[in-house]
Amino acid sequence: MLLSFLLFTFLDSNSQELIRYQNRSLSISLPLIFSKVKIKDNWTPSTAPNYKEYLGGTAFGHGFDLEYTFHPGFLIKDRHFSVNVGVGYFKQRFNIKRPFNYDSQFEPIYYTDNYLYHSWHWMGGLTYTYSFINYTLIANVSYRQLRSFQQEYTPANARSSYGFITQVNRNQFDFGKILSFDVGIRRRLGERFLIGLNIIAPVYTRWRNDSIFNDDTATFSKPEFSLGTSLNVSYNLKSKGSS
Repeated sequence: MLLSFLLFTFLDSNSQELIRYQNRSLSISLPLIFSKVKIKDNWTPSTAPNYKEYLGGTAFGHGFDLEYTFHPGFLIKDRHFSVNVGVGYFKQRFNIKRPFNYDSQFEPIYYTDNYLYHSWHWMGGLTYTYSFINYTLIANVSYRQLRSFQQEYTPANARSSYGFITQVNRNQFDFGKILSFDVGIRRRLGERFLIGLNIIAPVYTRWRNDSIFNDDTATFSKPEFSLGTSLNVSYNLKSKGSS
């Protein structure tokens, strides 16, 4: 009992010491998210012999987040909690074979199994941290809203001549939303830096459907399953010992 009490006191004192200068930080994260996807085929007539109502495949997203984390003491008294806000870039790629409106006069129907969306996004979330010795445990709930600024569609069996074979559109539209729960651990490097890994569990994701596939752009698609990870590097702005 005495040993347990001393250990708890030691960890708690270290936690409070680290929290004192982790109240404000800047960080960069590199998220990677894998998804299993089924998307409705709105192109092929339902009477066609090769018709399938849903087309399956995978999706892979990656990018970067730039975040500012702070503790709003007037709202949250528990100093283990902090708020994070930020911006970033995300590239969402889909590996699903489906017909699309390719800008060409030579063939009536083209298929793609490789199309992607470049997006900027803003994000916000709530983070819980618990520090001990040189490590910090992280739990975070975050929300991202993506706005696409460029879309690329590569016809099946064509993997070259970017901008010629690959059709590049530069439309601006709200592309998607991601609500995720992350857990991870970070190691302290000196008094200012922390580096670590997170597991990303998206609990809600939706992507706007695309008119290039004859989809209704007022509707959305969702993944069947998603899981990811991220590398995170943080820099503490508040110096140790400051109030």
